[in-house]
Amino acid sequence: MMGESFLSWPFATLVTALVFASITLRLLRIRAPKIGIPLVLLVVLVSLLPMPWGLGMWVRSYLGEFSVTLGVMSVMFMQHRLGGRWFLPSGELRMMALLVVGTAAWFYPMSLGLTYIDPYAWGFGDFRFSAVLLLLGLAAWVMRAYGICLMLVGAQCAFALRLLPSDNLWDYLLDPWLAAWSLGWLVRDWRLTLLARRTPVAA
Repeated sequence: MMGESFLSWPFATLVTALVFASITLRLLRIRAPKIGIPLVLLVVLVSLLPMPWGLGMWVRSYLGEFSVTLGVMSVMFMQHRLGGRWFLPSGELRMMALLVVGTAAWFYPMSLGLTYIDPYAWGFGDFRFSAVLLLLGLAAWVMRAYGICLMLVGAQCAFALRLLPSDNLWDYLLDPWLAAWSLGWLVRDWRLTLLARRTPVAA
């Protein structure tokens, strides 16, 4: 089995830097590109510094590795925060969040020994798992859910190149922080939908 590539540690730190930058924008509630873009560049630069100065390595040591999917979502979130609109349509974003939460609700209990089936083992180059992901990507393309298709293809390409310090495809697709973000977004989307229904339309 192929081991880690020489790019795995810097790439994983870059993903962490992107996640950290998106969280910084959200916490500071920054929407102005003139302030947000330099701040993002500064946070990414500081995060990429080597130990003990770089924030990225410290975050990774305490929180673990982030998936490629979460890295892509962080870039999309920053584009939405600073650009004013989502790269993904709201319906596709909702579909992706439901897919992530549903997969996490099934995957983590099963992988932790709830049953004798261990789906985490499928990530070590199982052909059937790759075939299912290929079918999901094709289905997303047919449904014009190009963002979901891009994330599936991007994660598998990163896995093929071993751009994260892991030999398991699941670690490129999913992580607990992505599941938590998706669940939070769904709750927020549900609350906004209820609020919109209760707000009377002006005549």
